[in-house]
Amino acid sequence: MILTGSLEEYEYYLTQLKRMFDGNSKLNVNNKIITMPVIISGIMNAQKLGDSGLILEYAEYLEALSAKNGLTEVIQDDYQTMNGFLYNKRVEQYLHKAITEDLFEIYYQPVYSTRKKCFITLEALSRLQHPELGWIAPDVFIQIAEKNHMIEQITDLQFSRVCRFLGENRYLMRHLLNVKVNLSSLDLMRNDCSRHFIRIMDAYKIPHNWIQFEITETVATECNAGLRRVAEEFTDAGIGLCLDDFGSGYANLNTVMRLPFSVIKVDRSLLFDICRDEKRAIFYESVVETFHKMNYHIVSEGVETQEEMEQISSWGVEMIQGYYFSKPLPEKELLELLKKQDNIEREN
Repeated sequence: MILTGSLEEYEYYLTQLKRMFDGNSKLNVNNKIITMPVIISGIMNAQKLGDSGLILEYAEYLEALSAKNGLTEVIQDDYQTMNGFLYNKRVEQYLHKAITEDLFEIYYQPVYSTRKKCFITLEALSRLQHPELGWIAPDVFIQIAEKNHMIEQITDLQFSRVCRFLGENRYLMRHLLNVKVNLSSLDLMRNDCSRHFIRIMDAYKIPHNWIQFEITETVATECNAGLRRVAEEFTDAGIGLCLDDFGSGYANLNTVMRLPFSVIKVDRSLLFDICRDEKRAIFYESVVETFHKMNYHIVSEGVETQEEMEQISSWGVEMIQGYYFSKPLPEKELLELLKKQDNIEREN
């Protein structure tokens, strides 16, 4: 760490460091050339951070933004980057309070069946509102929680609330196949993962087939013996598994087949522009066709327009999740929606 008292000094040392490492980021070890990545984090507004502990954390934050291409890189902060870091720190601090006082909320996004003409399953989604910052994006607080090993506590709080909600509204399951709940990689790494969640379900007297756990594509690509064992324990107990976000990363069919999934969620990113781009449409249709041939159920995520809905329906996709049919809803609004659907079914 080099501390300077002026921008002139800052620029001088930055130039010297770049000269020191440019063209010299390779080491010769035992006659083998090894690339040595060099990342220079330049912080020009360190006084806003207060103490040295935050300065070191901010340097790590900047490093995480680098391309990590094995070459010498200079990552300099600006007000937008620093404000993003300080925002994340406020969220991190609030997470401790939110966990202690169980301040999280659960919204449920219904999944619509074009064949049955009704909602047939739900995805439980965590939400968190800060008294000053407002609603915090789930991707933001979940990533921070995972980094700080708080995600397991949040999952336990949220899963217990899902089970309590189902226990208080058991009539819902006359119309729904299941409720989908997301598990992180840290959740799945618990020594007693399957037994832990089964105990929570049993405490609320929730039949195991009412729950389907979602595992993201990223987690599935890191499949190992431990994850396979947990997956098999879930399915042996009658709990379904769903692969979430297929197409968002690097999962392939081999990844899909290594775990006992029954449902595949196709990521919104693959849906983009399918109504205007023929190549994208052909690719999406081929993914659906392949999974159907392998007897997987398909959920299309992120459907927002009638054009998208009609296109994917023509390819045989029956289950659709997206704003076209419903946004994620709090418990009260969800119950009103499903009650309205139930009344329509009775009238017909």
